[in-house]
Amino acid sequence: MSTTVHTNPLDLSDADFLQRAQAMCRTKAAYCSRAEAVAFTRRRGYAETAYSCPWCYQWHLTSYDRARSKAFQRRLKRLLRQ
Repeated sequence: MSTTVHTNPLDLSDADFLQRAQAMCRTKAAYCSRAEAVAFTRRRGYAETAYSCPWCYQWHLTSYDRARSKAFQRRLKRLLRQ
């Protein structure tokens, strides 16, 4: 039996963090607008939050809490500006 260890992306090095963020973007559903993403969560009864993705410029959903989501977005935007 194999166990999966989930690493907090915020604990990764900058290069690994960027790689993980890009992989997350590729595997998530993309929505054209925030309203579309929010409507999906309401229809399904999900407790996820919509966010604008700096990789693809569309909207994704995250299950991160507000503080963790903001920290993730701040770090990603800072690294992409460099």
